[in-house]
Amino acid sequence: MGLEAAHPQYAEYSDEWSQMRDSYEGERKIKSKGTLYLPATSGMVADGFPNTYGAGTSVVSGPITTVTSNFGTPGYQAYLAYRNRAVFPDVVKAAVEAMLGVMHQKPPTIELPPAMEPLMEKATLRNESLSMLLRRINEEQLVTGRVGLMLDLPEKPQTGKVPPYIALYQAHQVLNWDVGTRDGLELQALNLVVLDESEFERQDNFQWEMVNKYRALVLGDIQENVAEGAGIYSQGVFRESEDFSVGKMTTPVIGGQAANFIPFTFINSKDIVAEPDQPPLLGLANLALTIYRGEADYRQSLFMQGQDTLVVIGGQAEEDYRTGANASIGLPSGGDAKYIGVDSSGITEQREALQNDYNRAAQKGGELLDSVSRERESGDALQVRVAARTATLNQLAMAGAFGLQNALRQAATWMGLNPEEVLVTPNLDFIDDTMGGKELTDLMTAKNLGAPLSQESIHVSMQNRGLTDLTYEEELALIEEEEPLGGMASSNPDDLDDEPVVKENDEDTKVEDE
Repeated sequence: MGLEAAHPQYAEYSDEWSQMRDSYEGERKIKSKGTLYLPATSGMVADGFPNTYGAGTSVVSGPITTVTSNFGTPGYQAYLAYRNRAVFPDVVKAAVEAMLGVMHQKPPTIELPPAMEPLMEKATLRNESLSMLLRRINEEQLVTGRVGLMLDLPEKPQTGKVPPYIALYQAHQVLNWDVGTRDGLELQALNLVVLDESEFERQDNFQWEMVNKYRALVLGDIQENVAEGAGIYSQGVFRESEDFSVGKMTTPVIGGQAANFIPFTFINSKDIVAEPDQPPLLGLANLALTIYRGEADYRQSLFMQGQDTLVVIGGQAEEDYRTGANASIGLPSGGDAKYIGVDSSGITEQREALQNDYNRAAQKGGELLDSVSRERESGDALQVRVAARTATLNQLAMAGAFGLQNALRQAATWMGLNPEEVLVTPNLDFIDDTMGGKELTDLMTAKNLGAPLSQESIHVSMQNRGLTDLTYEEELALIEEEEPLGGMASSNPDDLDDEPVVKENDEDTKVEDE
């Protein structure tokens, strides 16, 4: 095998990555995989499934496609109906989107050296900002628990220290890697990465063709494992018909400087090491597939419940009996006719089992915050409860931010800048605990009733809870400049007029001094 060879751990985790990706894409993708996720029943197999006798597409290898022909074996047609009636719940996609919303309700904090500032708004070839890139990283972490970042240069790089762009690779695209062998207690550097860049390419006409391509990233000699700094980084892209060749490898340089490391970062759900770990939502995907198969059986039972069979006793076997309006059945003396159907006693249990599975799925991937009202729960109690329920999101957010920071620091090192000036801090505040009007009113009421609480302390609480970004002195200065509320006179004694106030009633007019 050549460049298409995969790392042993890739083979170990690839099925889980595919299942997670399919579950995330939803029902259409799941059903396109046919018997991989929904096996045929024994009755369908006995009736000829998966043979189609030339109609439609054979499913012996796994995936099944839509068949427009009415021909095929009864078992094949029965499986199509069985699959199409089934429902796949989109709980994985809903969970991922909900968690991303929670993680990015507040933006991350990213600091870069001035020479790398262009990356802040344009970090990838898709013109994504670093904040958008971090969101995509977190999405891949939630879906497969695995993502890779590579630093690369345009085909025609500009002169000078132009920052490299960042390319993101999904789990199944990082095909092979080598972190060296253990030398005593020290692990050697990343020596090899092979990336699958296969894609559709348009030909000379309007047709598209899938072309298999592989990018090899090598540190030093391909035949040796070297320590970081002991070799020069080179890379090359090879099509499926090409063998690896040192002559096709190129050495990217920035400002005349080549890298002495492979500018690639692995990001998992918990760390940034080369070894993959299990997708964090694999249990939810497994449960969604259990519901899918249960839905298929339940709806098959409902379908069969409405398909009673006519049984004629004493009639002619070769006779074609008709039922319904304007139809009649003639029977000899002593004959009988009746309908028999599927026993429905198990449908209730199927429905209850499905409901239990749906409840478990909602608990696994549902609300990160339950329905407890914030008015009835203190801010500290809410923070403690949420922290306990979002531990996975915390470690995932930290790993994603640290991985992006590592890639940006590699870019800084390559450009001859100080990598310590690069900082990526993720949002770890997963709740919106902004102070509401009722809480502020309660604080002011407590102060008026004698609580030892100053206005400045109340303002500090308002700052901490996101009600204001101004300092206490800035707030006071702005208050002095404001117009009186509702057109009322100022409460400042210096602003009061010395003229007497005249009040009138029905009897007479009185003049009262202030």
